[in-house]
Amino acid sequence: MSTYFRVHPNINFSRVGSSEEYYLAPETAAGEVIDTASGLFGGLPIKKGTENTVIDDSDFRDSNSNPVRQAARFRIYSYDQAQSSYPSEDPGKEIKIGDTVGGKTIADIVWQVHLANKKANNYQITGVNSEGVMGEYGIESYEGKIPLPPIRNADFAGGLDDPTRLKQLVIDAGPRTLKASSNGEQTLEFNAATPPSYNVNGTIQQQDDYPVSFPSDYFDLLQPLGVIDTLGQMTIEANTGRLIVAGGYGKASGIKKDGVPPNLCDAIDNDDWFDDTSDGPVTATIVFNDGSTADAAHGWVVCTDPSYAPQTRNVVSTWDDMYSAWVEDKALNLVPSMYSNGVYNDSYKAAFDQDVLPVFHGAFLQRWNTNLPQKAIIGHEYMASVKPSDDPTTKIRNFPNLIRDPSDESDVGGKMPLALGDAQKSFLSVSATQYFLLMQWYAGASIAQGAPLGGGEKLDRAVLENCLGGRYSPGIDLTFIVRDKNLFVQQWQGDIGPFRINKATLDYATASKDSAFLNVGYVPLQSTPVQPGDLCKFMSQPWHTDYNSCATHTPDPNPQGNNTLYWSWPAQRPVNVHPAAKCTYDATKKTWSLGGQVYSIRGDDGTHTDYPQQQGRYQCYYDYVQNWHKVGFVIQGSQIADSNGGNYGSDKFLEVASLYTSDGDMVSPWPQASRPGYQAPTDCGPPDSPACPID
Repeated sequence: MSTYFRVHPNINFSRVGSSEEYYLAPETAAGEVIDTASGLFGGLPIKKGTENTVIDDSDFRDSNSNPVRQAARFRIYSYDQAQSSYPSEDPGKEIKIGDTVGGKTIADIVWQVHLANKKANNYQITGVNSEGVMGEYGIESYEGKIPLPPIRNADFAGGLDDPTRLKQLVIDAGPRTLKASSNGEQTLEFNAATPPSYNVNGTIQQQDDYPVSFPSDYFDLLQPLGVIDTLGQMTIEANTGRLIVAGGYGKASGIKKDGVPPNLCDAIDNDDWFDDTSDGPVTATIVFNDGSTADAAHGWVVCTDPSYAPQTRNVVSTWDDMYSAWVEDKALNLVPSMYSNGVYNDSYKAAFDQDVLPVFHGAFLQRWNTNLPQKAIIGHEYMASVKPSDDPTTKIRNFPNLIRDPSDESDVGGKMPLALGDAQKSFLSVSATQYFLLMQWYAGASIAQGAPLGGGEKLDRAVLENCLGGRYSPGIDLTFIVRDKNLFVQQWQGDIGPFRINKATLDYATASKDSAFLNVGYVPLQSTPVQPGDLCKFMSQPWHTDYNSCATHTPDPNPQGNNTLYWSWPAQRPVNVHPAAKCTYDATKKTWSLGGQVYSIRGDDGTHTDYPQQQGRYQCYYDYVQNWHKVGFVIQGSQIADSNGGNYGSDKFLEVASLYTSDGDMVSPWPQASRPGYQAPTDCGPPDSPACPID
């Protein structure tokens, strides 16, 4: 009988921080109730050195007040059956050194990771489309009907495949390899000083000829946050053999030309800039006591922005978008009992716990990161109280009129979700699959609990449920590429399973210091395999500018007559928050009451503006690059120790660990309207840059 091995989570996320310390990525979904008795919600990272002990308010910063990084933890599961359906009929089991599988004992596990950042050598994310309208380039920009988007750093000679561009504009740390038997005693840096190494049938080979590349190798740089000289580290978790990958430090640097720093004037596409986010494949070889080996189906690690509100679920998550794409694509054909021959099956039953409640919890929790009127807060809390035993038509009588239909081209406002839309869409919609399942529930075609997932499948799903979906302009964690079947291994049935990245085969033995090893790699809607750096390259360059920008905006395109401001990503990028420090305590009732609401980015010089459409952010992008570490974190009150020997209660989600010292601009009630007359700041670059002249 064959045994199949897979790395889980299939994709996992490390998140930048300025501290050497790290905690571990969440292994429960944001917005999921993980403890009914206490009301604790999931999505919280895990304390380092523990199996599943979640962090509290004291863990976000180290002793020097630096934001702690989030590391990605990977495991290996074995399966006795090839996968023929999703979920799999075989739940699998996690394996470790010393376990017996198929009559053989596992002697070791060899882990390999390769991190890179291709942002500076990729297509632009925003620009003027074929109709002369400024906006985001979505997946439709790669369909071949119109020219591909223009490239970043076009003043460098040649196209994306130019050898000089590939060598100088790609940050490539190369591969690193560790044995699980090292038991946490060795940590490998993804820097220039640590020799690259790769795995050959369970044997580690050092590759001194690999062309490791960092920006300081080629350019005179402005480095406001320090030198980008590493993309992170990898190590083995002590006593488990699991892999730990911790990413970068939130740094950004820009190319000086004739001693002059570059401009930093765009929310997304900034030429002559780099950041230290990254991504790449995670592979593993199981070594048995008889000398034989077996390769596990690979995973992928992505290092991205911090998660400032880890328990807040997006109404549309990365999982929801990816799952919908896999359900509706004929070649992937993930759940034929739900969708086949181009139509959804009306007899398919939605699962309340997996398909319905997460949407309601997302809407309910985002109120803590936005400024909703009391009527809207009551409505969101009411939806979160729905139980599987409730009659939907009685509980929410006008439900179909509350939820925006993703197939409705009119894209009307005033419906849920209350957020800005995807590229070239005014308002956010749930995915097509989410909408179908919600309507099935409302029609009475539902069950309380969905089919059980195996341990590895739970990890795969929970990780992506913690991430942003729906509004990919470009997004925070991943972007519209998750809807492209070409990103994935399409022949998934068998030993590999669904949702695996279509990993390129890389022959490290052929590497030479004289030329770049990585090439252009993955292009959306093409069958080109995926290389290290190909996932993060569709994100903002640097990430800081997009994060700063996305507080509130009018929709784009903006419907005629609309002047209301909406939020971009309130689950990932809190706009308005309730600081724990502003809460008041009633000693008689022994309860805490909320204080005032403030902007999460606020207070210090550079944030003030008289224009509502620009509040809650720095008015100069460069100021956020220098001050991103000050932003606080939103966490459930039960995880915040109070001065009375208790906590703030599970019914509140409050801001902690902010380094801002004042309240900043006053938060106005929502709906909030933009004010005419605003013009973008002209001083949008670092000191001495052409866009920021010194008086």
